[in-house]
Amino acid sequence: MKNWMLGLSCLGLVACSDGTGNVTFTTYGEDFIEKEIPAAVGNEAGFVDGWTVRFEKFVVVLSEVKVESRDEVAAQQTQARVFDVHKPGPVVVESFKDLDAKEWDEISYAIAPVTSAVTGNADAADVERMKTEGLSVLVVGTATKGGVTKEFDWGFKTNTLYERCESPELGAGVTVPKDGEETVQLTIHGDHLFFDDLQSPDAKMRFDAMAAADKLGIAGADGVVTLEELAAVDLTELPAEQYGTGGAGNVRNLRDFVTALVRTAGHFRGEGECSPKAR
Repeated sequence: MKNWMLGLSCLGLVACSDGTGNVTFTTYGEDFIEKEIPAAVGNEAGFVDGWTVRFEKFVVVLSEVKVESRDEVAAQQTQARVFDVHKPGPVVVESFKDLDAKEWDEISYAIAPVTSAVTGNADAADVERMKTEGLSVLVVGTATKGGVTKEFDWGFKTNTLYERCESPELGAGVTVPKDGEETVQLTIHGDHLFFDDLQSPDAKMRFDAMAAADKLGIAGADGVVTLEELAAVDLTELPAEQYGTGGAGNVRNLRDFVTALVRTAGHFRGEGECSPKAR
């Protein structure tokens, strides 16, 4: 009787596993974050207005990594972690063991403030700052052009869920190999913070408008570009062919613009895309 029931279950009344495998998620900031974003030369990517940006920190809070298919959840991250992707990577975010070996067509994750987050590879002081200030993303660095240097230290409180992640080479989700391990990279794109359009695939990186905002602070031009100074730059004051919003609502100044761009920093397996959902 028991043998008959087992056979019946494998005919379709109960799902049978083809074995199990493991999935490890990593995060990585690529050369633009780890090394620098250069001035554009020829057709190579870079700042079209001649600036170079080097990050000192690029801190993100990664949470809610989930592997699922339809309404079946294979695994979900329970502990948010703080990573500085300026440090050499990739680094491990989460490892899931003994998942059913099959195709799971939905990967999602979040970059959001989490007061209970612990360090992934970020310095303890940065973890504490992220939690105390309620930040999800912190970028610290310098921009240089000729003999001019501008510093920035920008913290963002954006809460973004990245859904339906898909790689152009490997497709959506992840295939768990039987008795093996698959690695999935959650890639962070630092160049996105400097794009001059929220929608266009031909957006260019620029820093001139940000550098010019320095003089708008209370202290005048002090070599430090703050978010408050960016907020003083109305987008209508900038060249008409730059900083297009594509109709995005509530994006009226340069701070709003950069904050919107922060939500596009999360990617999947290099150049793969996710659908960012503001929460």
